[in-house]
Amino acid sequence: MWKWIGGILLAVVVLVMGAAWWGFHKISSGFEPDGSVKVTIAATPARVFSSLSDADSAATWMAGGSTVYTGKHGTLVPGDSIRISMRAVGGMSGRPVTWKIAEVVPGQVVVRQLDSPDPRHKFTVVRRDSVAQVGDSTVVISKTAPSTALTETSAQMVLSMFRVQSKLELLSLKARLEGRSRSRPIR
Repeated sequence: MWKWIGGILLAVVVLVMGAAWWGFHKISSGFEPDGSVKVTIAATPARVFSSLSDADSAATWMAGGSTVYTGKHGTLVPGDSIRISMRAVGGMSGRPVTWKIAEVVPGQVVVRQLDSPDPRHKFTVVRRDSVAQVGDSTVVISKTAPSTALTETSAQMVLSMFRVQSKLELLSLKARLEGRSRSRPIR
């Protein structure tokens, strides 16, 4: 009987690990070969960049379901920060994360930097959102990369999570600018 229980438990563990591996590769395959995310928005580059670089607008499209705080109103400049308090999942509240604005090139690029909120696992992630006009639409290319090489599988999964979050945020921005979503209040 113990052999059956052990065999079933082993089979469940193998299935869970296989599902995690499959999910990781499925998510990773949705990115461009260089790891970037591209979203085409039916709006002018000026309007798209204005939404990307405006503190008041950030709360309407960033981190769906979470609370977004900015320390100011108006255009973001290097040194500003965007604090995101993650929603509670399963009774556990996540630590807030803070994206610091590292660079703003008007009409072209917004660069954000995130330092790990966990003192035990230090890492820095840089997200670069570039705006380019293509015909009568605008393409936003978001490149999320670590500042140092990541070797652990768990670190690669965290990076993939940031890339997925980037894609979701840009799709939220697209829906907002194309008039297909309700905006959330600024807090």
